[in-house]
Amino acid sequence: MTGTSTEVRQWRAVIAGTVRSMVRPRVASAARGRLRVILIALAMAFAVATGPAQAAPVVSSGPARTLTRFSTSRRVVVLTIDTDGIRGYMPSVLATLESRNVRVAFGVTGQFAQSNPDLVERMAADGDQIMNHSWDHPDFTKISSAQRASELQRTAAVLEAEVGIDPAPYFRAPYGNTNASVLTDLAADGYSYNVYWSVDPQGWRGKSAATITQLILAGVTPGAIVLMHTTDAGDAAALPGVIDQLRAEGYSFDTVDDLTGVPPVSTPAPEQVFFPETGHWLSHGFLAYWNTFGGLPVFGYPLTGEISENGVVVQYFQRARFEWHPGVWPSHFDVELGLLGVTVAQHDKLLVSAPFQPVSAATNPNCTYYPESGHFLCAGFREYWEDHGGLAIFGYPISEEFTQNGVTVQYFERQRLEYHPENPPAWQVEGGLLGTQVLAYGGAQ
Repeated sequence: MTGTSTEVRQWRAVIAGTVRSMVRPRVASAARGRLRVILIALAMAFAVATGPAQAAPVVSSGPARTLTRFSTSRRVVVLTIDTDGIRGYMPSVLATLESRNVRVAFGVTGQFAQSNPDLVERMAADGDQIMNHSWDHPDFTKISSAQRASELQRTAAVLEAEVGIDPAPYFRAPYGNTNASVLTDLAADGYSYNVYWSVDPQGWRGKSAATITQLILAGVTPGAIVLMHTTDAGDAAALPGVIDQLRAEGYSFDTVDDLTGVPPVSTPAPEQVFFPETGHWLSHGFLAYWNTFGGLPVFGYPLTGEISENGVVVQYFQRARFEWHPGVWPSHFDVELGLLGVTVAQHDKLLVSAPFQPVSAATNPNCTYYPESGHFLCAGFREYWEDHGGLAIFGYPISEEFTQNGVTVQYFERQRLEYHPENPPAWQVEGGLLGTQVLAYGGAQ
């Protein structure tokens, strides 16, 4: 079966309506369960039958936009709470929200919805927003376009069959990981918004409820998007106090959809965003580049406004320096990234050390050799480099892997990658805070 995305959604709506008309309270519980299984299977089969290879692409004005916060002076906060495939602490979370009359935006995986239809139905009945959080929580930067489409469509099919909700146009990326390819694919499947966050207490690290509460209260400003999880005991325990204390400070609670409005395609992309975390604005071309090519995980928060260095307009971020070169690179918004890896290596006199000396080429299936710089790029660092922009974002490797201050690192022209095995898999490779370091040196040399 083939058809446009509009036709696909219309047929899914028919399936969802069939579920809602047939599965009523007067039908015995076991019968409802059998009907649900049959009709969800039908919806998922339809999603596969009209998959990305056959469905006509949705006309999009560009890649999905990444939301990290909302620009508002109103004391409002968006609580977003993510699931994965297990029931976790969701019953407790829903009880807390109901008792305090708070609506939130849930990032729901298809596996969770399929395994916990009662909880998803309760979310919908309570007026909570349900966002597509993929089918089984893979890193979207590490799967193909076809796999991404399948993850989105299977989840949408189950949500529409269960509760008649189409989660588009809002997507919450597993681990928060996206890149330009992911954002383009999201838009092609009708997801205009990649919902990120501005406050992450990282309850997955096993933090106490008191610590989580303190971190959220310290990070929240008007328009903040807070990330929590139903799988973390600390997050579930902190939620009542977070709500009560934010209310005491005059905050109210909205969903993402409340603040972005519908239809989202009529909402213009912001030309300026203010980051209270560092007290700086990100605007126009620099903002477009930041949103499209990595956002907060790759570049970090802005550390300066737009300033002039050596006759070039630049802006520093925790992990990068943006440089404005009109007409040089039109497909990348006239932005180039500064050679911060080279600057740090020069300043710290690392270039004469052994890891920075060129090595000879050799055959190794786990590595790629770059004759341009005479260095290898291997295993996890290579995978991260390729998934997050490659040469344009990081540049060539200028060292081999080595240990610096107890951490395995590798330097590139524009960045330093660091290996942190103590983190969950998606965060074990991180970019170094080279923008912060170069600013401390006094800027470009």
